[in-house]
Amino acid sequence: MARLIYAHAERCIDCTACEVACQRVHNGMSNVTVVRVEGRFAVPLLCRHCDPAPCVAACYTQALATTNGTVAFDAARCTGCGLCLVACPFGVIGWKSDGRTVHKCDLCTDRRAAGQEPVCALTCPTQALSYEEYGDFVGRVQRRAAAKMLRAEVRR
Repeated sequence: MARLIYAHAERCIDCTACEVACQRVHNGMSNVTVVRVEGRFAVPLLCRHCDPAPCVAACYTQALATTNGTVAFDAARCTGCGLCLVACPFGVIGWKSDGRTVHKCDLCTDRRAAGQEPVCALTCPTQALSYEEYGDFVGRVQRRAAAKMLRAEVRR
């Protein structure tokens, strides 16, 4: 199963270290955005590599394709039509500075090829972003939820 980046919004402190690190690795363009909600919560947003992926379905040139459990982007095939931007339910595909093609999270392909994890997850000081397999992520979330429920019961 593919490893992906999972967001733990309750841990995000809005430091934007993930954005800055992504910009550094991707020539000034960040593929992760920290969004403030209701002025109190910070939520890191980045490509969820959906399955099935609406952006892939919308891309008539196959510039976006699902490969090994991730949504890969081939800039050479991109016509800049913008259909993928509209199709993305998370709004995390953006225009490159040239305004002719798009960019999206590639899970730091070059870093992963070198045996390193994506820079946003590596940089996050609170581990609000983690790079792991789905089963590991869900297991940890379930254990945390169970412990929280147990603590609430003990207080009664």
